[in-house]
Amino acid sequence: MAGDHFRDTHFSMLDHVPIGQLVLDRNYTVLFWNRCLEIWTDISRDTIVGTSLFDHFPHLLANKYHARITSVLTNGLPETFSAQLHPHFFAAPLPGNKLRVFQTTIAALSAGDGNYALFSIQDITSLMEAISTHQLALRQTRAEVEMRRAAEKRLLGQTDELQQLNQALKEKATRDGLTGLYNHRHFHLMLQRNFLLARRDGTDLGCMIIDLDFFKKVNDTHGHPCGDSILREFGELLLHRTRSSDFVARYGGEEFAILLTNTSLDGTVVFAEMLRNVIAEHVFRYGATRIQLTCSIGVATRLAHLPSYPKELLSFADRALYQAKALGRNRTESFVLP
Repeated sequence: MAGDHFRDTHFSMLDHVPIGQLVLDRNYTVLFWNRCLEIWTDISRDTIVGTSLFDHFPHLLANKYHARITSVLTNGLPETFSAQLHPHFFAAPLPGNKLRVFQTTIAALSAGDGNYALFSIQDITSLMEAISTHQLALRQTRAEVEMRRAAEKRLLGQTDELQQLNQALKEKATRDGLTGLYNHRHFHLMLQRNFLLARRDGTDLGCMIIDLDFFKKVNDTHGHPCGDSILREFGELLLHRTRSSDFVARYGGEEFAILLTNTSLDGTVVFAEMLRNVIAEHVFRYGATRIQLTCSIGVATRLAHLPSYPKELLSFADRALYQAKALGRNRTESFVLP
């Protein structure tokens, strides 16, 4: 195949394809340079055909280009110069100081007198810009997703904190500040709830009111901090000896109340007596001070005393406590129906 064959009209079709095409002979002389390359490089066909490719593009003398072009001419195996590694195979400027991005493939054309090299150069500038724009959008989207996840995580953390705070406030609203037991207000709510449940289920409900005997003397003799310490310790004693189903509250001052679910009058009295003996034998400590106290207890139950409503059950237990005090204190009394 002679060089002048590449000027034959058979190759005029290469002027109409939307890619750059050129042909080199074994001496690296340009035999064909299509219209696309003229437009891209601003080098006319008349200027470059018949001259060495390296005279116009000396950077192709670098081994990474030259050796591979020579390999195509020598071995007849194709070579590809990817847009990722060799985006500007030829310098082809665009407006805005940009260069076209090329994907270049070199294939061998065999002829009787040896191989020729056919360069096919595809302008993928728009594709690469689209990919770049897509990647940028993807990075921005990922960044936004991460920001949203971080915001959601913070929001969940804040929600957890808010729930914990609400729970703490709820606990504070239902607890006695000194002893940590349930307070007077919450006791009445639980009394009503447990009374209605017991009436619905036909079960018993025991109610106890406990008063520390002569507690005012403790405050007067040893001071209120000592009295507060005893009240806290007394509350712990009650909690440690009641069931998880029972309900213990500080009713007010040195008075405490207990609801015993599903417990008869006999069972309530036995439990009250056990508590009374425990308290009588217990030694309260405050610094170097040692104090022993007694308590009086009044009890009433739903089935034994048949109260019509929750507060009446409490009233019966309170009247029994008054009777225990009147009979000398340090004793348990159950309400007696008139």
